[in-house]
Amino acid sequence: MPSKKTISMSIRVSEEELEKLKLAAQMQAYASYSEFVRRTALLEASRIVKANMAEESPK
Repeated sequence: MPSKKTISMSIRVSEEELEKLKLAAQMQAYASYSEFVRRTALLEASRIVKANMAEESPK
């Protein structure tokens, strides 16, 4: 079975934004704030894609 290729990406945030991300990750018991950001971004991306697909589908 072929392995999935992973891609690394970075984002720029202010110190205040970073602290907010760290706090939210801690409150939600994520292993790290980067895991919190990754999962939250994927949830939002899925929501957006689903909403756009529903708008584009014939009624």
